Amino acid sequence: MSSRFALSSCLLAIVVGCSGADQGVDKPAGRGGSGNATGGASGGAGGSGGGTGGSTGGSTTTGGTTGSGGATGTGGATGGSGGTGGSTGGTGGATGGTGGTGGSGGSTGGTGGATGGTGGSSGTGGSTGGTGGATGGTGGTAGTGGTGGTAGTGGTGGAKDGGATGGTAGTGGGGTAGSGGTGGGSTDGGPLGTSKCGAPLFGADPTETSINQDGPLTVAASYTAGLPTSSDYKTLTVYYPSNGTGPYVMIAYAMGLTESSGLFGGWAKRMASYGYVVGLVDPNDTNNAGEDRAKGQWSALQNLKAENTRSGSPLNGKLSDCMVTSGHSLGGGASIKAANDHPTDIKGVIGLNPYVSNGFAAIVAPSLIITGQNDTTAPPAQHGKTAYNGIPASTIKQYVEISGGNHQSALSVNATTSRYAVAWMKYEVDGDARFKTLLDKLASGLSDFQTTVK
Repeated sequence: MSSRFALSSCLLAIVVGCSGADQGVDKPAGRGGSGNATGGASGGAGGSGGGTGGSTGGSTTTGGTTGSGGATGTGGATGGSGGTGGSTGGTGGATGGTGGTGGSGGSTGGTGGATGGTGGSSGTGGSTGGTGGATGGTGGTAGTGGTGGTAGTGGTGGAKDGGATGGTAGTGGGGTAGSGGTGGGSTDGGPLGTSKCGAPLFGADPTETSINQDGPLTVAASYTAGLPTSSDYKTLTVYYPSNGTGPYVMIAYAMGLTESSGLFGGWAKRMASYGYVVGLVDPNDTNNAGEDRAKGQWSALQNLKAENTRSGSPLNGKLSDCMVTSGHSLGGGASIKAANDHPTDIKGVIGLNPYVSNGFAAIVAPSLIITGQNDTTAPPAQHGKTAYNGIPASTIKQYVEISGGNHQSALSVNATTSRYAVAWMKYEVDGDARFKTLLDKLASGLSDFQTTVK
């Protein structure tokens, strides 16, 4: 080739657009790299990596009649690089979507030389997976697209922005497909697994701050209408999450001496926001004994469970068989008694400032006791600590004593009670390992702490 012809070809290539920016370098998603600056008998087909790559390959340069395999422009030795893949994968379902197709290699090159060059590299896979299901976290990172193969047969060059027809373009070899990102992180991705009681685990990873706030679910207005009645208790009021996914675990709260369910609205809403159905059980007589409250609590759980099959119930088909007992003072003692009377049915116990006498040797359900150091109504040494020590050593159990706390120290939802009660439900009842560290002893604020949690 004469120097005049080579110079003319290069000048024409500059006019048409042989810049690095047209060769797929730092392209935004949705546009492929250009293969027009290089010819050879090969371009590279992008790997099927993450998001959809550039929709259009680079246009050709204005090629000469024949290529001589020069480094760039006419007869370049290397095909155009593939466009960068889309930055986001498709929308996921239970898991994040597979990344889209990577950017194609340059569609045309200059006039081909005697031997085609190496195919263009494939597009990089999408950097993130698709958005997952209703809840969960960010999708995983997409796999990188494969390297383009050896060039194939040259095709006819196209035109660039109305310029002259380019030379013969090489067809790139196929690259290896990159994997799309997997959905399911901790914010809005797919589910994180299944709980011991059958419901999907969900929500952001818990923190020291979030555990003291309501959970991610919306709590429906409470209801009493349509619920079965019983002579073992006065009323049953139910709270439940309106936008979660069952089957839900049921928690029944028993009241303390002279207490009514109105005092437990905070606990009901907090637990329902984390995916539990809560029944507040008002006793027939606010002065009756703990044994009567335990009986009423068990009957309430059976009637609550019947909501799973009652026509017209907002909980029809949404309840699991898992039942948990909780309560304050005499109600806390009743919760421990109910778990002792029905050891194979109760899956968890949370006693709040429990006033107990006996009845804990048969308990097998994971049992949490929260009480106050200065509780004079149910002194820890005679009640809470006695119950903890009386629960079999083979049973998972934990004792939390609030420094300076009185008999109302665990009645309301506060930084200490919410932390331990919510984490107990999540870790010991559901089996969500993310909450385990929140069951460790606080650095301050506790006068006593005992546990067999593994």
